[in-house]
Amino acid sequence: MEKGDIIAIFGREPSLSLWELDRILNVPEFRLLSRELAIFPSNGKVNEVDLQKRAGGLIKIGRVQGEAESLEQLEVLLEKSWPDLIPAGSTARVNFGASAYDAGLGPDRKFRQELGRQMQRLKKYLTTNGRSARLVESKEPTLQAGALVQGKILKQGFEILVLRTPEKIFWGTTETVQDIAQYGFRDFGRPSRDSLSGMLPPKVAQILINLAKAKTGEFLLDPFCGSGTILQEAVLIGIRKVCGSDISQKAVADSKKNLEWLKKNYPDLKDCSMEIFESDIKNLLEKIKPASADVVVTEPYLGPPQKGRAIAGNIAPLVSALSRQYVLWLEILAKLLRPTGRIAMVWPYFRLENHGYFLQIQESLNQIGLKIIAPPPALLNLPWFKSTPRGTLLYSRPDQVVGREIVLLAKNV
Repeated sequence: MEKGDIIAIFGREPSLSLWELDRILNVPEFRLLSRELAIFPSNGKVNEVDLQKRAGGLIKIGRVQGEAESLEQLEVLLEKSWPDLIPAGSTARVNFGASAYDAGLGPDRKFRQELGRQMQRLKKYLTTNGRSARLVESKEPTLQAGALVQGKILKQGFEILVLRTPEKIFWGTTETVQDIAQYGFRDFGRPSRDSLSGMLPPKVAQILINLAKAKTGEFLLDPFCGSGTILQEAVLIGIRKVCGSDISQKAVADSKKNLEWLKKNYPDLKDCSMEIFESDIKNLLEKIKPASADVVVTEPYLGPPQKGRAIAGNIAPLVSALSRQYVLWLEILAKLLRPTGRIAMVWPYFRLENHGYFLQIQESLNQIGLKIIAPPPALLNLPWFKSTPRGTLLYSRPDQVVGREIVLLAKNV
């Protein structure tokens, strides 16, 4: 590792976060990969702020500052370096904290306890040298985005990232943090939300768009647009031509209202082309020219809500019916897609009594002219990287019966 290398800290779904990062940057070489983070060279091409805004799966981004043989040596380095870590011109109280990452070695309680004591000594050192200081601590080994924002750490101080590897201890500083207030604003601040039909989180919408490698000049289609979350996140990361449709009149009205709200709150979006109309997907070929969509990003109908205790006997016929429906939808999407186009979409899967029920449509993909794009072998071969046998990734909460299978498709040409 070298000074200036990028440190990308993953969210709660590390496999999905890493795949998204790889699709955004096409990183030729990762210097370090673990369940918690990735480190890779910047080569002067990575802007942390832009990457943080775009990547839904990264909670923090930092840079490597140096290395140490031990925590004792790290303490000496920090005592020398702290004036350079504080925002330029700041005379306010120094708010700071530290996060420890084990880089695949497994947790080391003694190491983390000693790091905590070291941070206490650094606080004392700062106050002895005439600076008011506040140490922001957590019961967890790492500080989360909320703690950094609420503690004003990046505005008035610094966060130290300590990376323990088999050879050495590397340390860095956090440069940006996920803007959880903005995500909340774009989710809960919109005028129209429909929790009954299911809500795709803005972060997941971002991840889907990035997996599809949507580019600024491309045409993005969401044929199940719901309340417009995917369209919203697409234009925010620079896609200037988007189109959404839905069979529900209410969903179309919600999307239009939400995108008008978005343009008022984000003035830079006024030059975007955003078309939304009511249509069953079966009729889309009458409204959209075949082979015209560069990217399709969508979350279709996932089936009826599974409230209470779902019964296995009911799930099997539901999966069979949904599989047939999705095949019909994919046939239409394949005709709308350009030869070089990509589809990033959600398929439902069901978890019941430690058993997973998945859509049975893989054999139909060849006939439709589509193929699944799996993560590259370099990621699939990581011992902690979780994917399905067919090269898709899963996203769900532990208590959910209906989960999301994240699927990336391309034309089979």
